[in-house]
Amino acid sequence: MFRYLLISTLVIVIYCFTGCTYSYKAGNLIDLDYPVETPLRAELIMQYFDTLAQKRGYAVPEKWKSLNKLIDLDSIDNKRIYFEQGPEEMYLISFGGMLVLSDVYNPNIRAGGYIADSKLMSPAEEKRVLARFQHEILDTIEAMAKRDGVPDSVLYMQY
Repeated sequence: MFRYLLISTLVIVIYCFTGCTYSYKAGNLIDLDYPVETPLRAELIMQYFDTLAQKRGYAVPEKWKSLNKLIDLDSIDNKRIYFEQGPEEMYLISFGGMLVLSDVYNPNIRAGGYIADSKLMSPAEEKRVLARFQHEILDTIEAMAKRDGVPDSVLYMQY
């Protein structure tokens, strides 16, 4: 019995150390960590984020809900946003202090997983992703906040 237990434990340990070599690319705590430079306050972005996702069509569709990287992360400080067209992709945004684009899911760049390694994304793709986030999300949030009468002292960070 002891011999069986020892062999079983040894097999499991060997499997874990050899079989999980590249598991970090599947979407755990490793991320792109692209800082997003914006004068908007992160708290305000977070307040408008859910409204934007639900009312403007950026909510994650059923077909991609299983690609939930938030299992490993605190979902309060991390949100997913989905883009249906040009190209279809999903971003994971982190609000823990500084606003960060943590990950991108785009099957055209990396089939079957998040792009957890910045080497997998060309500089042109990185620029496109950050510009898309700025124009489609941050600019829209800024316009929504101004429409709602949010004063500049609340909308923008004070330096």
